[in-house]
Amino acid sequence: MAVVLAAVTAYGNYALIVGQDERVDVLVLVRGIGWGQQISDADLGVAKAVPDQPLASIPAVDRDRVVGQVARSTLPPGTLLAASQFTAQPVPGPGERLVGLAVKPGHLPARGLSAGDLVQVIAVMNSPGTDASQTAESPSAPFRARVLGVGPPDSTGGVTVDVVVGVDASAAATNAAAGQVVVVQLGPGA
Repeated sequence: MAVVLAAVTAYGNYALIVGQDERVDVLVLVRGIGWGQQISDADLGVAKAVPDQPLASIPAVDRDRVVGQVARSTLPPGTLLAASQFTAQPVPGPGERLVGLAVKPGHLPARGLSAGDLVQVIAVMNSPGTDASQTAESPSAPFRARVLGVGPPDSTGGVTVDVVVGVDASAAATNAAAGQVVVVQLGPGA
């Protein structure tokens, strides 16, 4: 009789705990997403979480609402998604330009650049004898940009860095893209 009573009590406790489980299915990232990248269905997974009003997680049933949105920052795998982390605004957005800069080895940080990094781009003059087809012109003014992506190294070790600039810096970015540049990563608050 004691064994039956213990089993019934254990099952009752289990049923009570499961019945009070307030966790809901929410969306999480199964793969990392870079700033400005579009979120695909394959990037999303489902996890159980306790609803938290300040976090405002996205219910799994709203998956279709998230697919196709653009990440507002770099999001690592396992991130519990919240509405503030994505937008419908594509990159580049209104008043922005996307420019590809050919960057030689040694003209960017050794640790590399990631999507979302804030950088300052400084055009440098070609030194005499580097390329006879280019004339030595004064470089354009330095400008700030946000990195959208970095291409793979070419045969010389150079990379193409895609940057997003405001319309006010688009002329300087276009001029810089035609020559040599140095890319300096800026810290927070710079």
